[in-house]
Amino acid sequence: MRNVYEGAAIRSLYRQLVDDFGGFEAAAAFLKCSKGTLSKQCSGDAAIGPEHFGALEDAVGRWPITRLMFGRLADGGVDVPLSRQAQQTLREAADLTPAIFSLLIHGDAGPIQKEGPEAIAALADLLRAVDADPSEGKGQ
Repeated sequence: MRNVYEGAAIRSLYRQLVDDFGGFEAAAAFLKCSKGTLSKQCSGDAAIGPEHFGALEDAVGRWPITRLMFGRLADGGVDVPLSRQAQQTLREAADLTPAIFSLLIHGDAGPIQKEGPEAIAALADLLRAVDADPSEGKGQ
């Protein structure tokens, strides 16, 4: 049996995000990758990283993969507010990759100046939440 994060559920949700964004061509241009990469991700021949699914989720305004992944935590007894903070941190972190590439490729510092502090703030909030719960991160 495969874990949910390795199987068809994630690929199906990802494919729906690609379709909702406008199809392979539009999503590939947005993610700055090839249509072949998206096709491989949807078929299971390539990994789907958070920099891709997170960016598409944010653009479409729905977070099905993030919710699926963090639903596993709530089912496992993890504190839901902590789970929500972790989701927010991942969404902010997913914005860093395109912002860094924008800086490196186009010399445009605007995106990293916006996304960097947001990601740092989200990570700081997550670390404070973990510190507030002494059982978190200790293998329970």
